[in-house]
Amino acid sequence: MSFNWLSIETIQLLLKGLALTVVLTVATSLLASGIGVPMGLLRLSERRALRWLATAHVDVNRNVPALVLVIFWAFALPNLFPAEMRRAIFFDNWLMAHLQVWSGLSIPYYTLAAALALSLNTSAYLAELFRAGVGTIAKEHLDAARSLGAPQHVLIMQILVPQGLRAAFPAISTRLIHNLKNTALAAFVSTPEFFHSAQTAITRSFRALEFLLLASIVYLTLSLLLASLLRRLERKLERRPSLARVGP
Repeated sequence: MSFNWLSIETIQLLLKGLALTVVLTVATSLLASGIGVPMGLLRLSERRALRWLATAHVDVNRNVPALVLVIFWAFALPNLFPAEMRRAIFFDNWLMAHLQVWSGLSIPYYTLAAALALSLNTSAYLAELFRAGVGTIAKEHLDAARSLGAPQHVLIMQILVPQGLRAAFPAISTRLIHNLKNTALAAFVSTPEFFHSAQTAITRSFRALEFLLLASIVYLTLSLLLASLLRRLERKLERRPSLARVGP
């Protein structure tokens, strides 16, 4: 099989897109986890206002399609502001200038908007998965910890979070792999991640079959690698002791 459609220039284009896809996956996975777990805890809060806030986050960001969220944060949100204010807030400021130099992106805001949208979408799913995981914890564990005088923050950090993550981690892993594939949606807002790079290569060469097959293989490989990494993390979580296991 001839690979003459893969020029040096095209390979460089695809590698840059692949690097951005990996960065987007790591950043959105970490941010989604950092939002999702606290939101899952807030869904269990005894305070009605906190439960309402977490429920609103989950309902909005889980039920609105990820692509719609990406387009909203990238295009619709800036258009809520007058032209001069829009340019100053989202496009022409010191932060965007530094990001443009550091990342090489022509319009960094669109990539940030895509990352935020994907993080919010994934965090909504993670919040519900984590809440379901916490629901599997035996009530006796919580009662025993309380009887030993464990304060609320110890109860959360030593029982609810670790055991909830253990129970929910297989489902969480599946969602994080889905988030990796969702990074391709950033192509719709001119973010030069891997799928956008593949589209550019198709436009230049008219070799749609070859580049779509290549994109499929790359995303499959990335998904398998992420799944392997998450399985290792799951085994580490299984070995981590908790207050409910070790006692006072």
